[in-house]
Amino acid sequence: MPVTTWLNNLGYMIDVLRQLLEGTMASPWLLLVIIGMAVIDALIPMVPSEALIITAGVAAAAGTQDLALVVLAAGFGSFVGEFVAYAIGRRFGPAVRKRMVPGTARATTFGHVERTLETSGGLILLTARYIPAGRTVAALAAGVTGFPTSRYVGYSAVGAVMSAAYVALLGYLGGAAFAGDPLVALLFSLAVGTTITAVVGLVRRRRAAAPAALATPATQQQHRVPALAGH
Repeated sequence: MPVTTWLNNLGYMIDVLRQLLEGTMASPWLLLVIIGMAVIDALIPMVPSEALIITAGVAAAAGTQDLALVVLAAGFGSFVGEFVAYAIGRRFGPAVRKRMVPGTARATTFGHVERTLETSGGLILLTARYIPAGRTVAALAAGVTGFPTSRYVGYSAVGAVMSAAYVALLGYLGGAAFAGDPLVALLFSLAVGTTITAVVGLVRRRRAAAPAALATPATQQQHRVPALAGH
């Protein structure tokens, strides 16, 4: 295929994507779709509701959606989904624990949330949502441990609105920076969000690895002492 033909086809596909994006941004059903996607995403983290919320944020910057309503829709959907996960954990605690495969990231997060809820209270319910699948696992753990429902509702409501505002603002800022091209604005916002998530994950892994690295020399020293005593 000649290069010029390939470029023409690429340009055509980009134009189609722009038209679809603009139609989505202006849709009166967008907020309802966000609510539904956010509910499902809180239960099944593989559903990418964040991309849709960022799109709505870009739309808010373009004037076709209201930023406050976008945040409220995303926050409400997230809260409902998280509460369902909490109720599942509370009702089927032993079964939920059995499904946490030891050594997996999900099981590690689950155990960490359980311990933190018992020792430090519900602050973990706000912070866990910023790691992959964190809010789902945190909601399940809160239910399994019997964390008080009234307190859970408060933490979950605040956290859901906070995370919704963060994601929507990513889209809004991208839309404001690239007002003339919503597709570029969306790609920019997605790239920024992905970068922030990757950096946070890297920092968490390094912080988790630091205690183990510090403990290794001490462990080696303990093994040396008996050997020296034998001489």
